Amino acid sequence: MNEIPDPGAGPAGRPEAMTAHQLTEQARALLDRRRVQQARALLARALKEYPDSTGLLVEAARADLIDGANDEARDTLQRVLSLDPDHPDARWFLFNLELGSDRLEQAEALVLGLLRDWPESAQFYAGYARLMLRALMFPKARALALEALRRDPDSDDALRASALCDIVERPGANDSVALARLVASNPDDMYTMRLVVAALANASRDREAHALARELLRLQPDDPGLLELVRALRAQTHWSLLPLWPMLRWGWYGSIAMWIAALALLQTLRQVAPGAVGWVTLFLVVYIAYSWVWPPLLRRWINR
Repeated sequence: MNEIPDPGAGPAGRPEAMTAHQLTEQARALLDRRRVQQARALLARALKEYPDSTGLLVEAARADLIDGANDEARDTLQRVLSLDPDHPDARWFLFNLELGSDRLEQAEALVLGLLRDWPESAQFYAGYARLMLRALMFPKARALALEALRRDPDSDDALRASALCDIVERPGANDSVALARLVASNPDDMYTMRLVVAALANASRDREAHALARELLRLQPDDPGLLELVRALRAQTHWSLLPLWPMLRWGWYGSIAMWIAALALLQTLRQVAPGAVGWVTLFLVVYIAYSWVWPPLLRRWINR
């Protein structure tokens, strides 16, 4: 990011700071090429000589992030921020770590602080858009992505966020072509998109989850996990399950509310229209049988 100062550089004219900076650049280049073991060996030697170099510590945290050692990375980044509370790279990596750990409040506080200090950064607007995607706030995510693109029309993060909003909000649109191109350029985005599908499903927004999962399956047709997810969501959104919508939407709470309403209706009918009680009771018996028998049959049919 051109707008952010180089965190590894020290005061001009200090050979030892330049040496730490050079080691930081070497470690960064190794990690960019995913040569993690070589980078770790270099960082271990360099940190013995420069234990408080924020640049070296950030690269050590980055190596932990690549290896999935999130707790170690968080500890290292917190140490960097104790040495330099305004360190931009440490704050940015910590934001991504908190976002990946579903600690959305902590991630939002970090990205808002970054935007406050660097209000012209397209990268931070795009990062905030990714956060809003995870929070399922798609209109705000789109607005943030558009703001990032206004500042940097070539921002991949912003393009991906915008394409994902299009897929979720306009299922079946031609924007899936753009999504395919972006996923091909950065396969790690598939993981983020799967998390959005899971979040949509957990929020009972099954139609949106199904639309996005179907687009992802087109990109990875041989993925058995995605295939199973699309089948399950297809069953959840089938038109024949509309009568079960309250139970599908709210689970046990919806089921309890429906049966309380049914009992109240029967009680009322006994007083005002006794002749209708038998028909309503028969309807309820058929409805119960339908709710037990039809969903598993539908899932079996869809699987075939």
